[in-house]
Amino acid sequence: MKPQIGLWWDDGKNIVAFLVSPGKADLETGLCDSDDSHSDCWPEAAMQLDAEPNDEYFSVPRGRVKYDPARKISIIFHGNHTAESRLPLIAAKFGLKEWEARRDGHYIIR
Repeated sequence: MKPQIGLWWDDGKNIVAFLVSPGKADLETGLCDSDDSHSDCWPEAAMQLDAEPNDEYFSVPRGRVKYDPARKISIIFHGNHTAESRLPLIAAKFGLKEWEARRDGHYIIR
């Protein structure tokens, strides 16, 4: 499987991912990213996580995988409630071989 990009949620037991193949890199960031949004994918993710559809999409730890074609490495963006031990499982879900993790304030849960 080729490395994929996209959105994910991880409730500590299940990882739900919305995978897509990397396209062209964004001119501004240089990274390949999916066009999906967490809010749009939440109804399907909530079903797979046995969460209530009325729960907020940001109530479950989530993040995004992007690809850096210049460095030939994938990046797992995550928040403060993603356990480090779960990162290799997220990487495996996306088929990543070369990857790094970055905490991103956008995915922080308060």
